[in-house]
Amino acid sequence: STMSSEHLRTARLTILRGVAEEIGETCNLATPDREGMTYLDRVETEWPLRIQLPIGTQVPFHCTASGKMYLSTLRPHVLRSILTARPLEERTEGTLTDIERIKTELEATRQRGYSTDNEEFMAGMTAVAVPVWDGNGKLLATLSAHAPMQRRTLTQLMDYLPALRRGSEDLTKLHCA
Repeated sequence: STMSSEHLRTARLTILRGVAEEIGETCNLATPDREGMTYLDRVETEWPLRIQLPIGTQVPFHCTASGKMYLSTLRPHVLRSILTARPLEERTEGTLTDIERIKTELEATRQRGYSTDNEEFMAGMTAVAVPVWDGNGKLLATLSAHAPMQRRTLTQLMDYLPALRRGSEDLTKLHCA
């Protein structure tokens, strides 16, 4: 209910818009759902070439930046349950489907505080995500930016991690106030 409050949504979109303008790419706020991450809010890039993933789109946990950020915050037994519930779909040649390799990636995500998608969910797309925390230090949502490879490589997109982190801090403060 907190996430859907209209005055909070207006403030969230203002923060998202600022991050999207600084990066020059689409920014998303996604929340964990039963089957994957669901886009709650987004601000589109001004570029005509863009990746269309509208509000309400649900994306897999194991091969998206937002999903891997969420998975990295889970306790081992919960993570194991999610990763073994059914076969992990190979979306592209870069999709990790081996559980041990995914766990290694999630540990790296935990250590560095951000996650990546280097053409794992969709060929030709890169993404970076950071966590948005609730008042109890649990993941509330993820803030991510994604771009077509023709415009930004993963390394180039990662140059904007400071902007994403500032946006995440602002969103965390907004939901903890």
